[in-house]
Amino acid sequence: MNTWTPIWRRVYGYFKRNLRAKLFLFFFIASAVPLMILGYLSYSKSTEEIQSQMVQYGQSTITQLQSQLDSYSRQMKSTTRYIYAYLLDPINGTLHPEEPQNYASYVSQKSFNRFLDAHKTEEMAGIYLIAPGDIYFGSPQVDVKALKEQPWWKGMPAGYRGEYWTSIHNSSYYISRNMNIPKQVMGLVFPVQSQYGFLQNSRIVVEMDATKLLKSFGTLENNLHSFITLRERDGRLIYQSPNMVKAEADDLIWKRTIESSGWSIEVRTLYKPVYRSTIMIRYFTMALIGLAFMLVPLISYLFSSRITRRIISLKNKMQLVGIGQLQSRIDTDTEDELGRLGASFNKMVEQIRYLIQEVKHKEQLKKEAELQAFHYQINPHLLLNTLNMIQWQAKLKSDSDMQNMIHYLIKVLEGNLVITEELITLDKELQTVEYYLKIQEVRYGGTFEYRIDRGSGLDSCLIPRMTLQPLLENTFFHGFEDGEGCIRIDIREEGADLVLVLEDDGAGIEPEKLETLLVRKQTPGRLGKGGLGCYNVDQKFKLHFGETYGMRIQSEIGAGTKITIRWPKTERSQGDSSQDDPDGEPNKLTAN
Repeated sequence: MNTWTPIWRRVYGYFKRNLRAKLFLFFFIASAVPLMILGYLSYSKSTEEIQSQMVQYGQSTITQLQSQLDSYSRQMKSTTRYIYAYLLDPINGTLHPEEPQNYASYVSQKSFNRFLDAHKTEEMAGIYLIAPGDIYFGSPQVDVKALKEQPWWKGMPAGYRGEYWTSIHNSSYYISRNMNIPKQVMGLVFPVQSQYGFLQNSRIVVEMDATKLLKSFGTLENNLHSFITLRERDGRLIYQSPNMVKAEADDLIWKRTIESSGWSIEVRTLYKPVYRSTIMIRYFTMALIGLAFMLVPLISYLFSSRITRRIISLKNKMQLVGIGQLQSRIDTDTEDELGRLGASFNKMVEQIRYLIQEVKHKEQLKKEAELQAFHYQINPHLLLNTLNMIQWQAKLKSDSDMQNMIHYLIKVLEGNLVITEELITLDKELQTVEYYLKIQEVRYGGTFEYRIDRGSGLDSCLIPRMTLQPLLENTFFHGFEDGEGCIRIDIREEGADLVLVLEDDGAGIEPEKLETLLVRKQTPGRLGKGGLGCYNVDQKFKLHFGETYGMRIQSEIGAGTKITIRWPKTERSQGDSSQDDPDGEPNKLTAN
């Protein structure tokens, strides 16, 4: 007990820690156990099937023999009865043992011979009447003396009455050999019970061709290694297979009784020759299982080694990547799961290396963006303060047009340059649009008209900042000639969405250019000059609200352009109102 316990623990620990040992044991069990089960099932099922087929074949064969023997006996019995009735009927004439002396005797003998011939069938070998004194009637011709020397004739008891079935015997006593007389026949002998004339003690003999019957016996004896015994009801032997051997306890035996004759037929099949095939299956199955037990360990070792070798390689590469060697790669020479795992590992390492480089690049950009942010915080402050100074100078000089244009320009720049939030209220965006349109009125005078319609209660809804001004700039730059035209802005609520329609009656857009307005260009254009203006506005809505929202542009040359923007309705909460000044405008930058 103390000796085996450490060994068992060492073996268990080895299998617990070693993947190759686990795979080897798994492959061995997965291969050996099914082989043993299949071998056992194959042997048992084949043996059972052979036994079943043997029993069915034996029963079918003996049934056929029973039917064939019954047919022969019925034919012979019916023929015998017809002949016996004919002989006892005085109307049919009287037979004489000597040659016919008158025409009536001749006709009577001829009629009887024709009667015998009329009852012959293809399977009958002969029908004849043997009277005392070796007198013979019928066909074919037989040697009566040779007939009476046959064992079956001598074996008939004296003075018997009724049917006497002969054994299967040769037909050497037939004279007419040129009539294809069969070599083996079986017959029925029936005594004529007449109290007068030479018919007393005469015998009717009907013999059948036994060739087909013996062929059936031979087939059964050869195929099933069987022995056949055919006996009369009193136990007298009619037929027995040659080379009969002693019966064994495990032999298969079938018995039948012939109804028409009372015969009993017994078919005995030896066990060993019949079931020799099952023994061969058993030996073959055992040999296959033994061969499998020799090959399975070798195959299991090869398979487990191939799998674990690749897993160990993957583990080593992962350790190298873990210490920073990102150039490590796995050779993917297969397309199975391990090959795909190796490819995924290589892709993951490449992505890690790319992400590290991207993080470094973004950190560099972040530093540059922080520096630019400081610069952009200074530039709008300086620009707005300078414009305020110019505005005061125009006011002092009483130049109202210049003063108004600079005022509106400051309002537009405050909305575009002071970046405090990305989403602003619709009211604030429309104020910026109106300031921009006021600038265009100062520029072009009263040559264009505009109208802004909005639904009630939509002022607090949110919209991306700097949305409409680039689109209006495109309208004045591309759509109108010298500022002449009409612009209409309509904002309405449709379900949970807001829909803004910007429509003009300008020159329109060519179809080729219309298809590319919402497509990102490789070379950036100038914002608001047909470059990135429409694309950037569309992207703002998609980035904030999703790909299902954004712009749709319809245009026709000479008929104007219609831009439709759809986005979900969202409103600013009360806590966010502190970002605006009380009059709803952005906090203004003023000069120091």
